[in-house]
Amino acid sequence: MQMTLSYMEFMSFQKVSMYMNHINRDRMIITNKNIPDAILSKSGFTILELIVSITILTLIALIMGQGFRIGVNSWEKGEAETVETQKLRILSGMLTQQLKSFYLYRTKLEDENKESILFRGENDSILFVTTLADSSYGGLKWVRYSFNEGVLYYKEGMLPDKDVLDKIEGDEEILDSDIEEVVFEYYYGQEDEWKDSWDDDDEESFPESVSVKISYFEPFRINLVHGSSAKKENIE
Repeated sequence: MQMTLSYMEFMSFQKVSMYMNHINRDRMIITNKNIPDAILSKSGFTILELIVSITILTLIALIMGQGFRIGVNSWEKGEAETVETQKLRILSGMLTQQLKSFYLYRTKLEDENKESILFRGENDSILFVTTLADSSYGGLKWVRYSFNEGVLYYKEGMLPDKDVLDKIEGDEEILDSDIEEVVFEYYYGQEDEWKDSWDDDDEESFPESVSVKISYFEPFRINLVHGSSAKKENIE
């Protein structure tokens, strides 16, 4: 069957064909442009997602590092406090044993003509004689503790010694260079009270008890063997 188209019909048909082809071509271009974006969105991360992820990981690392640092500092502080406490306990024990072994040693002090007991007590220092001496030497020794501006000094010497007073001062050994407080107090039995120093004029007198305050420890009191009579409840 043959169809004969007039010139006007042919031109109309050609316009319709060109219009349809143009629409199909635009659809193909749009489709082709959308395909790569869809593939990329399913196959990896965007730059924004990577930045956010790196930021979160960095914050987590910083938090973990800070927590670890705090833990290490706390452990070191605890160790230092343990060592300091043990050191102060050893010092307290040594001083207690020496005072419990207090001995009535008489000698001439300063310009005095008579002999008096070798004992001197101040709020920040104490001097006395103890039997707690090195077993290889035996005998007696004098000991002196003094505290000044956070430093605790110690010095000792063997007895008998005619020049003991010349050797007490100077060349002291440092027991602790970073200590908060060392305070001595002395119990006066006759007056029934504690005082900051021992300045009794009686050559034969000495305190019945000594109170010692070292750093943050509670004060501890040591009774001397030959103290004058005093009320027990005032000493304990």
